[in-house]
Amino acid sequence: MDFSRVAGTGGLPLVGYAIGRRHGNAVARNRLRRRLRAAVRCVGPRLDAGAYLVRATPGAGELDFEALCRAVSDAARSAADRAKSADDGREGREG
Repeated sequence: MDFSRVAGTGGLPLVGYAIGRRHGNAVARNRLRRRLRAAVRCVGPRLDAGAYLVRATPGAGELDFEALCRAVSDAARSAADRAKSADDGREGREG
């Protein structure tokens, strides 16, 4: 599961989903998108403001819902840490 974050969307987190054709036909991709949306809702209150892109990696469709929620949570935490360290790096540069 890949989670990417871009700051600066106001006060709310905005989430987009990228589900490639390798995850199956349209029915399978839409089912995975709905499951990802539900998993993001579980994590949602802990998301910082910003724009997020959730990219389903191979095998995401085979995870049970609890494992999918854990994967989304871990990926969101990692994206927030990466964004925070990038923000800290920019603050150090004056000029």
